[in-house]
Amino acid sequence: MEKKKIVVLFTSDVHGKISPYNSQDKSYDGKGYAKVSSVVNTIRKEEENVIVIDNGDMLQGTPLSHYMLAEKEETSQIHPVISACNTIQYDAAVIGNHEFNYGQEKLEQAVKDSNFPWLSANIVKKRTTEPYFGTPYMIKKFDELTVGILGLTTKNIPVWEPERHIDRFDFLDPVETATDWISYLKNEEQADVIIIAYHGGFEHDPVTGQYLAVSNGENQGNDLLASFPELDVLLTGHQHLVYHAVTEEDTAVIQSGTKGEFVGRIDLDFEKVLEEDHYQLAHKETSLLPVKDAPADEIILSDIKEIEKEVDDWLDETLTTVSDPSTMQIEDPLKDVWIKEHPMIEWVNKAFLKITGADMASTAFFLTQGMRFGNTLTRRDIHTFYPFANTLVVMEATGEEIRASLEFSASFLTLDADGNPAISEAWKYPRLLSYNYDMWEGIQYTINLQKPKGERITSLTFNGEALDPNKKYRVATSSYRASGTGGYDMFGEEKIIKEFPFGVTEMLIKELENTEEFIPQTNQNWKVLM
Repeated sequence: MEKKKIVVLFTSDVHGKISPYNSQDKSYDGKGYAKVSSVVNTIRKEEENVIVIDNGDMLQGTPLSHYMLAEKEETSQIHPVISACNTIQYDAAVIGNHEFNYGQEKLEQAVKDSNFPWLSANIVKKRTTEPYFGTPYMIKKFDELTVGILGLTTKNIPVWEPERHIDRFDFLDPVETATDWISYLKNEEQADVIIIAYHGGFEHDPVTGQYLAVSNGENQGNDLLASFPELDVLLTGHQHLVYHAVTEEDTAVIQSGTKGEFVGRIDLDFEKVLEEDHYQLAHKETSLLPVKDAPADEIILSDIKEIEKEVDDWLDETLTTVSDPSTMQIEDPLKDVWIKEHPMIEWVNKAFLKITGADMASTAFFLTQGMRFGNTLTRRDIHTFYPFANTLVVMEATGEEIRASLEFSASFLTLDADGNPAISEAWKYPRLLSYNYDMWEGIQYTINLQKPKGERITSLTFNGEALDPNKKYRVATSSYRASGTGGYDMFGEEKIIKEFPFGVTEMLIKELENTEEFIPQTNQNWKVLM
């Protein structure tokens, strides 16, 4: 019997990472596009029919990427991530939500510089149904076999992004949008294989049904599977899951983590039906290929050598000195940050208050591992401590809403069998959600872990008086938190009364540049009882 195989390779949520060395301390972590390239090249030598797709959130996420998009003077130099992906020879990429973080012009330039199409059927020109980035699908032909690949993007981007970044676009529902396009791929393009590449994830594990995320339209992978049982492959992302399976309905589903730690692989095996003289898809197999032990592509590393040196010099510039770094070391985030106030968290919140004049402020610790501090604070330290491209906003929230947010945040913590503080199991899926655990300044509050969830805030005052549940207070926080996602549905963009048009990281750097000496201190305005 005549057989044929098509191999689909994909990455997702690489977030600007090219080099296999991390930007925090320059240690080797074995991830990134340079490693991905070698894995892809090896498989291309082994297999005849290969498709390579990046599933979005390609541009944002490293200091190098930020430097190119926001700090470097106008240049004709192609963004290093785009150059790397051109070298890898991706067949297509999907627009991710973080592609919009630096504005429309930066995204459009990246698309223009790419040697591959960017796909997204549900990102359309304002007040139309016309896909903004051109044809939202691509066709790959392998002799008699035709593969149709449809790109889709999470529709929640307007919740997270400021209007100035997205005012040329509308974001349609991906499930509704896919209906017409899948029909078109089948009937007009005569696709033998239908692949959806969706920059979004799942609310529930598509095989076991395990809860993964809140139902708010952000991750509609389950809806896509339910709506299109004939789908052959669903490539997903956004959640940074390490996941692959074939469902009971025989759809291959996969998600490849983050930072290029894995290359997702789907093998589609076909057998020719002699009586009908066409190929039939007989078997699907999914796998995740770790890149850590693959050699880094020397062409890609050579291409970024000069700009990487420029960025390293920029990152290592001293912003200010530290009076006593011994009080700042983070060995274990649980013990050193999440159950007691840390000097950097307090400083960030106080900087928010200073800049905005708000009544109170909140922020989070975004790393899942520790962090070391020296006798100086550098740009590298701040980009490590606050790695996201959020903006600073002021929102109005009632005392009742603030208490509800604190109760939700307090559910991050629990007590283990021995009565020691631990992280709640529900906050560990689909990955550790510690970036949603907020710590506040401007109010005084107590979290009692011996109380049931929803009743843990046993004391809550503002200026020495109990917080008025009906009064509106001005809260300085990140644009992400104010959007109301991540479990904070008591907030929302309608509550934002002012946005500051610069990134939080850049704002913090400017504050330190104007600080003669950083003096670590905490006022212990909150505490955790165990």
